[in-house]
Amino acid sequence: MNPRIHLLLIPWILLSLAACDDGGKKTGFNSNNVNNSNNTNNTNNFNNLNNVNNTQMAIVRGRVWSPGSDDPQVNDHNRMPVPGALVAIYTSGVTPPPDGNYCNECVELPEGLPHVFTDADGAFEIRVYPNNVYNLLVQKGEFRRVTQISVGGPGEVMDLNSPAGMPTNVMTTLPNFHDPGQGAWMPRIAVIKGGYEDMSIMFRALGFDYDGARVIEVDPAGAIGIPPPPSEADELLADPVELAKYNIIVITCGGSTSALTKSTEKNNLREWVRTGGKLYVDDFSYDWAEQNWPEFLSYYQEQASGGEDGMGVCGDQSPGSLGECNNWTSYSCTGTSQDQMLSDWLALTEVNRGDPLHLEAAWDIIHELGKGPIGVCEDDMNPDCIDGVYYALPKVWMRGDAPANHSNNPMTVSWNYYCGKILYTVYHTHSNTSVTDPKQYELLIQEKIMMFLIMEIQTCTKPNIVE
Repeated sequence: MNPRIHLLLIPWILLSLAACDDGGKKTGFNSNNVNNSNNTNNTNNFNNLNNVNNTQMAIVRGRVWSPGSDDPQVNDHNRMPVPGALVAIYTSGVTPPPDGNYCNECVELPEGLPHVFTDADGAFEIRVYPNNVYNLLVQKGEFRRVTQISVGGPGEVMDLNSPAGMPTNVMTTLPNFHDPGQGAWMPRIAVIKGGYEDMSIMFRALGFDYDGARVIEVDPAGAIGIPPPPSEADELLADPVELAKYNIIVITCGGSTSALTKSTEKNNLREWVRTGGKLYVDDFSYDWAEQNWPEFLSYYQEQASGGEDGMGVCGDQSPGSLGECNNWTSYSCTGTSQDQMLSDWLALTEVNRGDPLHLEAAWDIIHELGKGPIGVCEDDMNPDCIDGVYYALPKVWMRGDAPANHSNNPMTVSWNYYCGKILYTVYHTHSNTSVTDPKQYELLIQEKIMMFLIMEIQTCTKPNIVE
């Protein structure tokens, strides 16, 4: 069954195609944004598809894979199928997506467009008219690949799968570089490098380059001076034009900056998310989520920084000073997925090799979830619709046992904020400190989960909630 879909015309007369992510319970796969200004040309040839005997059709099948899976040097354990990816067949060109931050709003796929969403193992199969040349699109979030294909005669199968243990087919692998001329798009990612965690090893293991354009590392610490000069993170938050270049900001443990408490910078960050930005916040950097969106989470401090007993419940009122809710004792736990698509994906041999779901190096503790604003609503009779704004709890992706009697506790959560999303996880995404060859580094399961979630939170958003 196709997920619920909506129609929206966006500026420049582009049609953005995507299935809904309303921040609530999933009834199907989230889709991804696809822009197409030649909608009629791309679909007319397929309008009678369902009336054609399937034996007269050609078949295209394969599996969609994570970035870097087509690179022979990437560790085989780091090749991951991509569930819920959009695979579509076009008879003409596909208009490029906007570059930089934009509202990836859920809209309607044109009637007759041959498309599927991949299964948990990334598998897909599409039937198309035989003996034709098409554009094959595979996409999840802002990762997109478009390739020209030539399908065979009636009943012939174009199998795009590669042998097991070998690099995957480029045509069905999401790109780890950005080159529209080669049919490859990826998001712009800013990584705020925290003092306790180096994310570069994880990204380089998948073949991403820290090239200063698509993936850039930002230092949250300024140089020495009186007063200290602004850091790179301060400068980013102070400049809405610079912020608008990025689709995703990832903040690793220890990446908080004093700019988060300044009204102008706070507002810039909030508006960047409102208009489509995605924040991925890790552990001790919780202030990136807390300072602007305090309603959604409260925390628990079992131990303070000096080793003394902590304050207990923290952050349940207005945001406090930076870092005051950090819990200064580490713990690990067995994780339990709370999302069916994530659960099915984690059960795959290619993802977790049958191992227990062990989550390492968690520090902070989520104490309680609260309802916060996620978008515009139209039914003030609903108690969650207040003054035209809909309030909802965060979505829980992962649970596990945390200290201080926090059993089966939320470990990873996310929420929508109009067209954007915020994700917070209590454990380090990356736990190892050094490797000789990043491409031979074997990702931890929590690093694989991070890539799953980075792609998932990029899927379309429904900022207008219709009751």
